Amino acid sequence: MEIVTINIEPNSPYRASETMADLRNAAESMYFPMKTAGFWDSRLDFHLCPEEERRQECPHRLANGEFDIAAYSRSLERTRHATLQLEFPHAQITIYLR
Repeated sequence: MEIVTINIEPNSPYRASETMADLRNAAESMYFPMKTAGFWDSRLDFHLCPEEERRQECPHRLANGEFDIAAYSRSLERTRHATLQLEFPHAQITIYLR
């Protein structure tokens, strides 16, 4: 999977959006015609889990409760054919596109 980091530096008095919907729209616009395959929000400790959508246990948690980003990336590659991982460090959000 290709990884792209989009780092938006703050420029007072303006601040870049940290909203998932805004970042998804920006990602899909920049990489049109690609579409969102999944996301991970590290601040909220929340992700779009294909296994949980099928009412199965989430395999992306380590024994200590932390999130396994590598396992999640592999899962999206395998199940949703994701090929691009966009990281937004200012918002602590990663969006996966297919």
